[in-house]
Amino acid sequence: MNDLEEPRVKSILMLPNDLVLNCLARVSRFEYPSLSLVSKRFHSLIASTELYQTRTLLGRTESCIYVCLKLHASKLLSWFILNTSKKVLVPIPSPQYNFTSPSTVAVVGTNIYVIGGGGSEKNASSSVMVMDTSRPHVWLEAPSMRVARVLPSACTLDGKIYITGGCENIDSNNWMEVFDTKSKTWEFLQIPSEEICKGSKYRSISYQGTLYVRSEEKKVTYKVHKGKWREADICMNKRWGCSGSSYCVIEDVFYCYCDRKICWYDLKERIWKPLKCCLEGLPRLACDINRFCLLADHGGRLAILWQEYVCETKIIWCAEIALERRQNLEIWGKIEWHGNVLSIPTRLGGVHALTSTVW
Repeated sequence: MNDLEEPRVKSILMLPNDLVLNCLARVSRFEYPSLSLVSKRFHSLIASTELYQTRTLLGRTESCIYVCLKLHASKLLSWFILNTSKKVLVPIPSPQYNFTSPSTVAVVGTNIYVIGGGGSEKNASSSVMVMDTSRPHVWLEAPSMRVARVLPSACTLDGKIYITGGCENIDSNNWMEVFDTKSKTWEFLQIPSEEICKGSKYRSISYQGTLYVRSEEKKVTYKVHKGKWREADICMNKRWGCSGSSYCVIEDVFYCYCDRKICWYDLKERIWKPLKCCLEGLPRLACDINRFCLLADHGGRLAILWQEYVCETKIIWCAEIALERRQNLEIWGKIEWHGNVLSIPTRLGGVHALTSTVW
């Protein structure tokens, strides 16, 4: 703390707790670790539930990117949060129960769910862990699925998590189950699905208010329409089925990365269109599944994370792109920043990147 800042801090500390909390609630959560070192009182207030209640009342939400990595130097998964002010990935506590391989992840509100097992079929699991990102990063056990699964597909819609595939002996009754995050209960999806439930590997996404599921075995995308599964547009099916592709939905627009291109799906014209954005100046984006490239919605902006090998060091890069829809039915992107957010001298395994809204 410099000489100019010290009188200001002393002035704030003279205020009653409710006013100090009101001031702290307006500061980014990424500044809390530093502020908690200012005084014992700051440390106590920042750790209090009253601060997060005040943030909620003031509507002080922040969109945070969480990244899960499998570091070969560790037996367990490692979780990080992107500090957007310092542009670095910061380690946070990771679940210590039965998650030695990347599992499926999903986000509902401020909660991150880690679901099922990862790796091979012998690691099939019905376990679910949950972390409330609005509080200190503590993982708790959530109700288990009805079926043990390995790397099932997951998507969320209207506060529910839809889990698809990831198990043997799949049939129309158990191929998809749904977790209601309010009632904390699991149930199998009650929609006839004889056509789609052949196989165990799927991709899924919630888009335009409905579910889209792509069968990797049949190479066909289905959507829920009027209580039934129907085949979706052929054009939509092709791009997000590419090997190593990544995808996300931002403000009801479906974006996909494949073959070093970022495209979006024009639902009216039923065609994938390129995002009009100059990517020159960025380190070379990944082009295969061994060097990941991931898309995420970061508060209405498109976040891209990818990996690069430099000698014996593995570098994770991140870029944020502001999006603008123009009258000529094109979407333009402008790179707001990019940088190296993590460098590690070890191999990387599977990875997840997801965004949670925190208070």
